[in-house]
Amino acid sequence: MERIECPNCKRKIRSINAYHYCKEVSVDELFFKKSDEILLAFDRILQQVGDWKDVEISATKNCIVFVRNKTFLVIKPMNKWLEVKFYSHEIIEDEYLHKSTPWNRKFEGVFRFENEHQIQLRFIDYFKNSYSIS
Repeated sequence: MERIECPNCKRKIRSINAYHYCKEVSVDELFFKKSDEILLAFDRILQQVGDWKDVEISATKNCIVFVRNKTFLVIKPMNKWLEVKFYSHEIIEDEYLHKSTPWNRKFEGVFRFENEHQIQLRFIDYFKNSYSIS
C-alpha cells in the first residue's frame, strides 16, 4: 500500500484525509526526563525492528508508532517503564505480559520493560509476528 506524506507534519499516512496527530514530534522529545534504562530498552527494540522491510517509524505526542501496512507496534515511554503494544491472532500466554485484550478480530498485547536486559528474543518474535500480520 502506497502511503502519502502529510504536508503539515511530514508523517506517512494512508490518505490525505486520514485522521492522525498532525504535529511534528521527535522521538527525543518523548524521552526527555526519562531514565537512561528506558531509553536503552527502546534502543534495543529499535535496533531489532527498525531494519525490517517497509517499516515506517514516527512519533506522536506520547508514543512511537511502527507501521508496515498497518500499525504493528506502539511504544510509549513512561516514567518507570517502556510500554510496548503489539498484535497477534491468538491469545499469548506469557508470564511477562502486562495485559492482553481482544481488539478488532485480533488480540492486543502489552509488555512493560524497565530496562534493556528484560527484552528477550521471544518478545522480538512476538513483535515480528505482529509485523507479519500488519
